[in-house]
Amino acid sequence: MLENYLVRGLIIGIVFGVPVGAVGILSVQRALSQGAAAGLVTGLGSSVADVFYACVGVFGITIISDFLLKHQHFICTAGCLVVVLLGIQCFRKKKAENPSAVLEMELEEEEQTGTLRYYTSCFLSSFVIAITNPAAVLSFMVVFSMFRVGGTESLEENIQLVSGIFCGTCFWWLLIAIVGSRIRERVTDRFYLKLNRIFGILMVLFGAGVGIRAWMI
Repeated sequence: MLENYLVRGLIIGIVFGVPVGAVGILSVQRALSQGAAAGLVTGLGSSVADVFYACVGVFGITIISDFLLKHQHFICTAGCLVVVLLGIQCFRKKKAENPSAVLEMELEEEEQTGTLRYYTSCFLSSFVIAITNPAAVLSFMVVFSMFRVGGTESLEENIQLVSGIFCGTCFWWLLIAIVGSRIRERVTDRFYLKLNRIFGILMVLFGAGVGIRAWMI
């Protein structure tokens, strides 16, 4: 079964793509506050970044991997700053969004704020957070060795592997979107404000912790 590289990629994506960390927190927060689509799009930004790093590992693009690992401290610091700023922004939100009210005003909100622009922002913010983690290249290389991906595969097999990884990581974000859409209507204004505080603090702590650890290595 594992000889099928698409299946291998799916398993790697599911294992590697568990939504922990800053993007996971951000996706949950947006799924609860803005709906399933916002949570899913946020996760997709991370999935695209994961695919980029998977391609670097699978195709052995050493120029990119060497550059990323050489400057990983500065790249990681930039990503940590984005996480901290998003955490502060989340913590400082004072107005709770009533889910039912959002549903009723959905069309009007789309016209006023631009839904496409908002989703683009969701995607880019998570992509930046995920892409500023050069250590992901090394993580993928370790996982590839566990699944006997040795760099001798054909182009077709590599494409299957990368496609499977993308689909596997997307599985988690779709799951978050579905769960978030079910919970969203039950969230009260007061509880939503508390969640914002919790999510904001977690993101600030996570961003600061990763940044400090990056410079200590």
